[in-house]
Amino acid sequence: MKRFIFAFCFFSVLTFSVSAQENSTPEEEPEIQETYKYEMNGKGDQFIKIAIMPSFPLNFGDQMKIGGAAQLGYFRFLNSWLALGGELMAGYNLTKGSNIFTYVPITFGVLFQPSVWKFEFPITLSTGFAFETCQNKKYFPGLVFKADAGAFFRIAETWSFGLTGQFVMLPQWYTSTENAKSDQALYMQVSASARYHF
Repeated sequence: MKRFIFAFCFFSVLTFSVSAQENSTPEEEPEIQETYKYEMNGKGDQFIKIAIMPSFPLNFGDQMKIGGAAQLGYFRFLNSWLALGGELMAGYNLTKGSNIFTYVPITFGVLFQPSVWKFEFPITLSTGFAFETCQNKKYFPGLVFKADAGAFFRIAETWSFGLTGQFVMLPQWYTSTENAKSDQALYMQVSASARYHF
């Protein structure tokens, strides 16, 4: 009889512990499926741009010839289509008499960039100041206005290549009694550019 009571108690405790374990297992939570939309650019993304370009003078007639320029830029995105940044350019044009007009503009601006698939279409407006020299005459600070639009193809997550058309205005205003009149230089530039995204 003692064995029967012992066996009954043993099986009762065992059955109770198994049923307690079954009841204590947590219910499975339903899987939450997260949707992720990939965007080429997001808030905080940045890029560095390098470009080389011919520089076509628009308002000097035969007084100035085609020149060239190189540009280095940095931009940081505020969201997927808007960025702020700056650019440094160094350019030159040959003038009549084989003189050289050089300019080094430093600009700050805003970039609006819609994109379709792997194509990006940046539109930039910027302003700043420039160092200008010609025939040992220096002009600083010169004001600069720039507007450009381009098309880029993102070949990898970190690199894109493209072409950009750029309009540059360098006004010169003289207020002293120097033997010089106020003028402005207008240029159209077409650049081949590479951008490193990070």
